[in-house]
Amino acid sequence: MFRQRKNRALDLLNALQTTGVSVVVPAVFEEARPTYELICGIPLVARTLMALDQMPQVQEIIVVVPEAEIFQMANLCKLFEIERVRKVVAAKAPGHAAVTVGVYECEPDAAYIAVCDPLSPFMTESILRHALTMAETCGAAAPGIEARDTIKIVRDGVICETPERGSLRILQSPLLVETNLLKAALQKAHESSADSGDVPQMLEDMGVLLRLTEGKEENMRVGHVAEIPAAEAVLRWR
Repeated sequence: MFRQRKNRALDLLNALQTTGVSVVVPAVFEEARPTYELICGIPLVARTLMALDQMPQVQEIIVVVPEAEIFQMANLCKLFEIERVRKVVAAKAPGHAAVTVGVYECEPDAAYIAVCDPLSPFMTESILRHALTMAETCGAAAPGIEARDTIKIVRDGVICETPERGSLRILQSPLLVETNLLKAALQKAHESSADSGDVPQMLEDMGVLLRLTEGKEENMRVGHVAEIPAAEAVLRWR
């Protein structure tokens, strides 16, 4: 009991010394994803939320799901005692529509919002902190790693171009954005009826420079059931 109180006191002290962040987790997808698949006995999305729940910078978490999953997600947060999930709300469509719903449920005085992929359970406090520090300087930042695979540009089934690998990066979660910039990007996407759910692309369209911070190889996105064994290997390695 004493140790738990001490840990909670340290968390509160750290929170006072850091910029508070509202986190939006848009768990709405166009196609089936392993959102609730078990990773070493715990649902994937629960592992993501549990990781965020332990970060002192996180003041609140807003989870966005399809309407049919509201009670399932709320019960999951209760079961795993994820205390910083303040709201579970519904969105009718994925992409920027789901992100918008979450952003406007955040506390109005939130200076920065993190958009976090629900399928990225290996985010760490260090990754978030470095992205936040950069966002405080330039407005928007995200972690990333070098692309090591050979990537080709294909048109009509034919390889037509090979981009320089040294200039390619794989973006990771979370994306940290100054709140007013993010709202402006979402509003522009809404007005243009853009279908893209890619928030970095929305920022680019506004001329916002998205700065890259150091990511980690193990900060993987578990986007398919076939990737679950690799995710469990990361957990065992940790």
